[in-house]
Amino acid sequence: MEIAFICVNYNNSKITLEYILNVIRIKQNHRVKIIVVDNASDIKDVNQLETDIENLKTNAVLLLKSEHNLGYFKGLNLGIKCALENGYNQFQVIGNNDLEFYNDFLDVLERIEIKDYELILAPDVITIEGIHENPHVINKMSFLRKLKSEIYFSNYYLAKLITRFYSSERKPKSFDSERKHIYMGIGALYVLTPNFFLNFDKLWDDVFLYGEEAILAGQICSVAGKIVYEPMLKCNHNESATTSKMETKYKYKIIQSSYKIYKKYL
Repeated sequence: MEIAFICVNYNNSKITLEYILNVIRIKQNHRVKIIVVDNASDIKDVNQLETDIENLKTNAVLLLKSEHNLGYFKGLNLGIKCALENGYNQFQVIGNNDLEFYNDFLDVLERIEIKDYELILAPDVITIEGIHENPHVINKMSFLRKLKSEIYFSNYYLAKLITRFYSSERKPKSFDSERKHIYMGIGALYVLTPNFFLNFDKLWDDVFLYGEEAILAGQICSVAGKIVYEPMLKCNHNESATTSKMETKYKYKIIQSSYKIYKKYL
């Protein structure tokens, strides 16, 4: 089976190297290409990453260096385009660089039966706190949830007030063993199936960062396709390696700006 793994690096060369080494360990007899898109990292970080990749002495890894920070999905699209140009139009595993795939990930993927309208697989993504991030959103948002989002994103200080009275601590939830169609998968990881490439050659990338899950859901729905939660595909997630470094207000402003674009898909 031919498969591309695509991730984005931004000033996290050490984490990206761990991602690369993990994929190399699990690839076994599969034809795998690892494409890392560097989103204009500091020169020291990208030089370190380039050196680390050269030291691996393998042609399985390709580093693409963008002159500008493209954001998440635009960065992934650069990798997707490269993968397609190199003939990787079967499965593409796209997402964060802070992931650790289970040893049987590719063997399980090879055995999965996919219907024509199933364009994306959403694996079981497990955080270091034991939270299973998928299935993320099974159905479209209710009116009340949309109203809550409107209020939250109307003003930074109002959002802080709401947060103060609402515990943001996420409690571990039990593993869902049922394979099912869902509206949104968590944005950290998707598997694009061959059916995706019969309809699209890229992700809709209307936002710089945040809200990608909703926009992708809208993209898949536009061709009557489905996203499938696949519990047999598993990986660990050391979440938010990049975004956790952002100042709170700056992060809020980015999400607020993205919300104005993606809210129509909720």
